[in-house]
Formats: sequence, structure tokens, C-alpha cells
Amino acid sequence: MRIAPLLLPGALIACATAPAPVIPGCYEGPCVAIGESQRAGEIEVVPLAVREDSRCPIEADCVGAGRVRINAQLTIGHEVFETELTSWEGMDINGGTLTLVEVAPDASSQWPNLQPEDYRFRFEFED
Repeated sequence: MRIAPLLLPGALIACATAPAPVIPGCYEGPCVAIGESQRAGEIEVVPLAVREDSRCPIEADCVGAGRVRINAQLTIGHEVFETELTSWEGMDINGGTLTLVEVAPDASSQWPNLQPEDYRFRFEFED
């Protein structure tokens, strides 16, 4: 004897989860993800990895703003090398200053566990 499965109305209930908050990009200009390149003056910058993100969440009152440190690959002409860049701290190079001027998203309790692919960066070079 074969028994047919019994289906009850509402027996299959999908688990509803709240959608993850949309992580915003840079506010002040175009930005790049890890592995992408941005031209800053004569320097091509490719962020490789986030080493530290100690920024204060925008919802909190902190003693300091914190910082973001990244490993980056720089290409100047035919020279390619890796270095560490710290947010908002200029690096003297090639007759000017290279600065990691923006990191997105802002630090927030909405996304406490940012993954490397969530970050976006913007660099500037000033003579």
C-alpha cells in the first residue's frame, strides 16, 4: 500500500529574514574595492587588504575617530611595490602626497562585521 504525503495548508512556511542593510559607497567621489585600481595623479593604487579598522561608529561618542590601515599596491611608471596606507595620513611619494581620503562605509553598528568585499576606498594625490 502506498501512502500519499499529507500536505496541510501553511505547512510549508518560508523563513523570513530582514534584508541586510545596504552598505553605502563613497560620498565624495568614485571609489574602488579591494583588488580594483584607482589613478591618483601618476600613481595607480590597488587596495589589497584591510589590516585594521578601529573607526568609531557614527552612533557613538568616542575619544578619537580611529583609523583604517590597508595594504596597497602602488604602480609608478614601471615600478610596482606594496606599502601600508593609513586613512587620512598622507604618504610622501613621487614629489607629492598620496592620501587615503575616504573609506566606506562609515563605521556603524548597522554593519559590525564588515567583510573585505564590503569596503570601498578613495585616494588623492597632491603635488
